[in-house]
Amino acid sequence: MTTGLHELDRLSRELGGARSALDDRLGIEYTEAETGRVAARMPVDGNTQAYGTLHGGASCALAEAIGSCLAAIQAGPGRMAVGIELSATHHRPAGSGYVTGVATVVHAGRTLVTCDVVITGEQDRRVCTARVTSMLRDRPGAPAGTAERITPAGEPGIEAVAGALASRGAAGIAHPGGTLLAHLERVHALLTEWGARPALRLAGLCHAWYGTDGFQPALGDPHRREELAAITGAEAERLVYVYASCDRRFSYPHLAKRAGPFKDRFTGTVHRPPLRLRRDFAELTAANELDIAAVNPDLRAQHGQDLLRLFTSWQALLSDAAWQATQATLR
Repeated sequence: MTTGLHELDRLSRELGGARSALDDRLGIEYTEAETGRVAARMPVDGNTQAYGTLHGGASCALAEAIGSCLAAIQAGPGRMAVGIELSATHHRPAGSGYVTGVATVVHAGRTLVTCDVVITGEQDRRVCTARVTSMLRDRPGAPAGTAERITPAGEPGIEAVAGALASRGAAGIAHPGGTLLAHLERVHALLTEWGARPALRLAGLCHAWYGTDGFQPALGDPHRREELAAITGAEAERLVYVYASCDRRFSYPHLAKRAGPFKDRFTGTVHRPPLRLRRDFAELTAANELDIAAVNPDLRAQHGQDLLRLFTSWQALLSDAAWQATQATLR
């Protein structure tokens, strides 16, 4: 019996009536799909393993189906949800009838949605508990201009920065997160989601302007800083320069220390940034690395644990939102 499928109907209309072939193959039937909750049931028969009980992979498929559906509802019109992480614990077997999965939102931001999923059998006993994290992105065929994609209403400086990024060819530069432009836009969106102030958001949008210690291609010359400052303002440009100039091997281990040394890779000088600047640097670094980890599973598998250790050592510098995103993305 369906109790409300309004949001599922909307998604179906946006996708021209397209359905998931795997949902059909597994016999998944949606029973509820609203803004904060999605539920569906799935038959045990036809989805069993060799011992005649429900296959754990089928439970995972059900969890991902309804978790991704709920994330897509959160994404809104013109956007899509792409699953990036799934974890599951199987509690007991189910041998007959149907299992029912219920997904609820744990965290919903502009770029990431995490859902908890509980799957129960016909006696309402828990069969599986899962957590699904999805990345939100623009859906192909629903284009928007750069400034439209990234501009909260009334945010100053965005149109000028978007134009500068376009004129410097950011959309054509390959990056571990897709293209450089796509990565910069997502970092800006993530910082906005975390409640960063405008200068830090602008810095996120052009943080690779001078290149970085981990990404060499540059859009501008660090010896002509006035050019970027004229577009972003002095505060945002300073953050961009500090981020780009960081000698990471030297500076990372000391960042959380009071008066910890920080080395400028462009000049070789060592200085001791004040606490606010170190907080901004940590927040910007977290947004950068978490975005890459979210969209590039290979790099997440290769570097995720090292990043988690690094950001754990910086936890006192990070906002609560950044720390929560760190745990959701890297654990």
